[in-house]
Amino acid sequence: MTDPELIASDRAPGLFVAPGVVIPDDTRIAPHVTVYAGVEIGTGVSIEQGAILGRPQQIDELSRTPTYPPGAGTLIGDGARIGSNSVVVAGARVGPGAYIGDLVSIREGDVIGDQAMMGRGVSAGHGIVVGARCRLLNFTLLGPGTVIEEDVVVSPRVTFIGEATMGRQDLDAPTGGILVRRASRIGTSAIIFPGVEIGAEAVVGAASMVREDVPERTVVTGAPARPLRRVRDDELLDAWRS
Repeated sequence: MTDPELIASDRAPGLFVAPGVVIPDDTRIAPHVTVYAGVEIGTGVSIEQGAILGRPQQIDELSRTPTYPPGAGTLIGDGARIGSNSVVVAGARVGPGAYIGDLVSIREGDVIGDQAMMGRGVSAGHGIVVGARCRLLNFTLLGPGTVIEEDVVVSPRVTFIGEATMGRQDLDAPTGGILVRRASRIGTSAIIFPGVEIGAEAVVGAASMVREDVPERTVVTGAPARPLRRVRDDELLDAWRS
């Protein structure tokens, strides 16, 4: 059954759009896209097959997720790309030039920065911030409230844990709260625990388990992660770019 708040459009096969939503003429739209109310689309945007933009919040009755108002504004910035079968929930913002891969989930309240890249299967909890030019590779999981500053590289299958007790935490206790500072790098399959801060230009080794803060310009490895060495001057982002 078709949602009564959506209207079939002849702009693309299987396209359904809420009344009042304006899709610029230069938007590239693949078949079977759905655009809900409150979505604002910039110029030069690409929306791939099966993508859903501005989907209303859907949470189960035991969820701790804050309730977002129906029809919360959803912004897709100029030149952004939304991949096949990706979902951008109402209230999220995707910055100009951002590349959202296939099968990505962007939740309510998320802010994805300019030219950020989220690879295939990345799943972001609510209230996530991903800074400009970050690269989050395939199947990374972001727990609620994770904040990642600009120019961070996250390798595939990294897990940012939202709540570490697997449901045994007090219902009123906060979840999430991981902070990743600028230009840091996180290796494949690392696990980052809630409340941790990873310092600027730090490096987390592959398969590391990070339970404590990582100082800036420090390489850590192991489970639990321990300092290995200091990041050299020639390994810093500005030196590498030059």
